[in-house]
Amino acid sequence: MRRAIDLRGEGDVELTQRSLVNRRVRLTDGDVLTKYVFPFWDREWNVALTLLDRFGSPPSILHLPASVEQDHVRIPARLRDQEPVERWKPEQLRHLFHYDPWWVFRGIGGVPDSVKRAVHPTNISKPFTLHKHHWKVHDVAFDPGGRVNAIVAKNEVFLRRDFTAADLDLEATWPKVATPKG
Repeated sequence: MRRAIDLRGEGDVELTQRSLVNRRVRLTDGDVLTKYVFPFWDREWNVALTLLDRFGSPPSILHLPASVEQDHVRIPARLRDQEPVERWKPEQLRHLFHYDPWWVFRGIGGVPDSVKRAVHPTNISKPFTLHKHHWKVHDVAFDPGGRVNAIVAKNEVFLRRDFTAADLDLEATWPKVATPKG
């Protein structure tokens, strides 16, 4: 059974990718209304940056992890710390991983094609095989310290398993295959 992570000290609340839809992100000096919030993490399962798909504006990046605080997501950064899309470098994203079960980046507005091509192979929303069992990622759970706590997957009979860094080598499980230009 999966243990919920208490991010507020008030009960069982956890930060998962599927809970990061249509959220208010509270920064130190203001709020950002988002369609999606996507943490990106490295091969050591540490969150390296958080992408905000904002309402009414192009997406932005903050180089900090998020946490949950009551009815909103909290990132300890200022509004001006958001890195605008025109400053994103595809190479900064290629070595990271993220979970986008909706494949938002296929149609996201305001993002250069070179960035979309770099982000596409980082999405772990693809089936994988481990010890002759086939799994499909269902969600990703994050801890309050800025790490991926578990990759939640289900097999062909919907048996749920929470995979940790001890179970999965991200690069071996989801090898990066470049997407074609075009």
